[in-house]
Amino acid sequence: MRPALLVTFAALCVSVAAPVTLAAEPIPALTTLTPKAIQTALNSESGWTPHATKDGVTVTRKDVPGLPVPAFKGSKDCALDADTLFGLIADIGNQTGLSDLLAEAKVLWSDTTGRVHFYQVLASPVPFVSDRYWFLKAQNYWDVGGVDGHHKQTWDMLDPNLYPEAYASVQRRYSDAVITPLNYGSWEVVPLGPGKVRVIYRIVSHPGGSLSDSLAETVTGQTLPDNILNFERVTRAKMGG
Repeated sequence: MRPALLVTFAALCVSVAAPVTLAAEPIPALTTLTPKAIQTALNSESGWTPHATKDGVTVTRKDVPGLPVPAFKGSKDCALDADTLFGLIADIGNQTGLSDLLAEAKVLWSDTTGRVHFYQVLASPVPFVSDRYWFLKAQNYWDVGGVDGHHKQTWDMLDPNLYPEAYASVQRRYSDAVITPLNYGSWEVVPLGPGKVRVIYRIVSHPGGSLSDSLAETVTGQTLPDNILNFERVTRAKMGG
C-alpha cells in the first residue's frame, strides 16, 4: 500500500541581506545528453561490468557515450521493510543524520505527486579539497507498476538560478564550496519477499572544480557503497532492529 507522502517539507525561507551581490554562477555543461537519455542509460541492464564489493554491496560500472565519467550502480539484498526504507529515501530534507559529511539538506519545493526540488551540501573528507553542493529535482514513485513495495526515486540537475535567494545563501555561507556540474541518478527498492528487498543505487556524477575525471571516478566508486549502507543502518534502527 502506498503510504501518504510526507508533507513536512516546508518551503525554504532564507534571510538574505539586500541587495544580493553574488552573481549567478554559470555551470559548465559536461554533457549534451538529455536527462531522459541519461536516466535511460542508467536503467539499462546492459554494459555494466564488475567494479568492487564492500559489506555485501556489489558495485558495477559502465561507460556511457556522451558522458565524461562512467556511471556506477550499487546493489544489496537486505532484510528491511520496503516502505520504511523508501520513506527515509523520500524524506530528503531530513537526511543530514545519515552521514557526518552531509552538512545541509534543504527542500525548496515539493508537491503531492512526489516531485521535490532541493539542495544539499557535502563536507569534504579530504584536507585542502573544497566542499561540494548540488541543486537537484527528484521524483518519487511509490508501488511502481502496481507492485506493492516497489519504489523508486530519480533525480536530475536543477538550475540553481531558479531559486536565487537559496543559491546566494549557499554561496555566502559556503564560500569555498564548488557546485557539482554533473549529478544524475536513482534509488530503487525492489521487494524480494516478506521483509526482504533489493536496494539499487545508480549514479553518474562529477564533483567539478580542479579534480580530474579519473579522481572523480575513483571517489564515486569508493563512496557509493556507504550511501547504501547508511540507509540500511538507519532503516534497521527505525524498524527497531
